[in-house]
Amino acid sequence: MNSLILFAQAGAEVGNDTSLLYWYMTACTPFFGLVFLLISIVFVTLTIMNWLAISRNAIVPTEMIEQFQAKLEAKEHQEAYDIAKESDSSLGKIYAVGLVKLSDGYAAAEQAVNESAEAEVMSLEHRLSYLGTIATVSPMVGLLGTVWGMVKAFSVIAKDVTPQASELAGGIAMALVTTLIGLVIAIPALVIFEVLKNRLARLVLELDAQVDNVLKQFKKV
Repeated sequence: MNSLILFAQAGAEVGNDTSLLYWYMTACTPFFGLVFLLISIVFVTLTIMNWLAISRNAIVPTEMIEQFQAKLEAKEHQEAYDIAKESDSSLGKIYAVGLVKLSDGYAAAEQAVNESAEAEVMSLEHRLSYLGTIATVSPMVGLLGTVWGMVKAFSVIAKDVTPQASELAGGIAMALVTTLIGLVIAIPALVIFEVLKNRLARLVLELDAQVDNVLKQFKKV
């Protein structure tokens, strides 16, 4: 409770011309301010990249699947390959690799398709894992700032048994602000990570089903 009172007193001492955001950045020191800024930029970048990469059009586009299978059933292999090659989706890359290896026999095509599918899924999961890392690291950085701020506050007490509240406010403010910013970054990062993780799992199941389906078609060819 005393810590919260000191924190409030420190905030009350801020002039009316100084924004609250500026005071937060000053309280958590330039070092932690720069670290949290970099984490925030990486967080936003990874969120956009993963949101675009983990989508139906990017992994299992329905239109491409219908066109590819129609060409394959019509035994227009070159046209089917062109459709798969022009697609930037994960499934399009898998289809293209399978058709290239089909000339070496079904066994070679099956192995190539399975390996390509595993590589695509691993790439998506690997990129998504960085977002989970942000959710884990952010509160840890905040905790570091908490400990650092408390050390600063107790060092003041060590020098003066009865220090002024304003002398303790700097360390207490640093401890609370760094914790707050760390949680503000970590909570949405964790939510987005779980949402994208579940979406990826659902799309991977569809990807596996389409891979099994095309392997059956390759076997007929």
